[in-house]
Amino acid sequence: MNKENCREIVEKLKKVQTLNADFNVKAEIVLSFDTSREWNEKETALIAEAGKVSEEIEKHILELEKSIGPDSISATYTHKDENGVETSETITIDFEKKLEYSVTFYKTHHIDLPDNFREIMTDIWSRNIDVIQKSIEEQGFDEILLIPGDLYIPDVHAKMSKGYSTTDIKPRLHSRASFEIVIEKIKEPHIILIHKKNAQNLKDRPELKGTLDKTVNNLIKSGQTLTLTDYLIYQRQFFEETGKHLDDTGNFPWIPGSTLKGPDDGFIVVQAGANGSGGLGLNATSPATNSVGGGCRLSHCLT
Repeated sequence: MNKENCREIVEKLKKVQTLNADFNVKAEIVLSFDTSREWNEKETALIAEAGKVSEEIEKHILELEKSIGPDSISATYTHKDENGVETSETITIDFEKKLEYSVTFYKTHHIDLPDNFREIMTDIWSRNIDVIQKSIEEQGFDEILLIPGDLYIPDVHAKMSKGYSTTDIKPRLHSRASFEIVIEKIKEPHIILIHKKNAQNLKDRPELKGTLDKTVNNLIKSGQTLTLTDYLIYQRQFFEETGKHLDDTGNFPWIPGSTLKGPDDGFIVVQAGANGSGGLGLNATSPATNSVGGGCRLSHCLT
């Protein structure tokens, strides 16, 4: 939460405090009224005033809750499975739990966080509550990633693949200095909404399987921005929770938020997955080929 938001919350708290003091004075007088007789016009007016103050307090408290944001969000996602059967599920994302997990995760893997990492993430979460709710309801996202800003990709790769077999870097990517000149669309701190349940491989989940029929150009144009940094962090978290690598079927999904300079001032798009030997694999594809089959992990980035 940034300083401006904090000041705004403090002002709202002061307003609630003032209104509450006013209400208490009026309420004390009202409670002294004799209930065995009819109240006069002045007494009735005072009761009405107390009621209005109470409504104002409630309104400001609701605004405060919205400013701070709830610790978790629950939403109903209604969708059809591969057989066309409609089903509904309640998805809950617990921000506080994920924040604590993320701080510990980065500390364990020796990735330095800014002193205000918690405040930054809380601010992003609080400002995007409505968007998150809608994204869960419409796209079924059931996981969030809390990503610090300005991470160095070679360092992230080394730490997120520690203990794995050697990363298989395809010649096309390796010839371009590997990770060091990957261009990432999102560099600032952000929260990523993504799929986790039944999503080890794209083919396992209908929403992701549908991306296999799309070209990388179409995926980029549709607003997909998942970066290699996001993917490396997510695959490590997924591995530590499940003991399995993401995308271990030999299919390397596109990472639409990460590119490299290509020939003739063009660009090529990074691809990543498991190499089949207990480690990661990286490649890159030219969008000019207009090929389908790579697919990608759908996500929604919030900054």
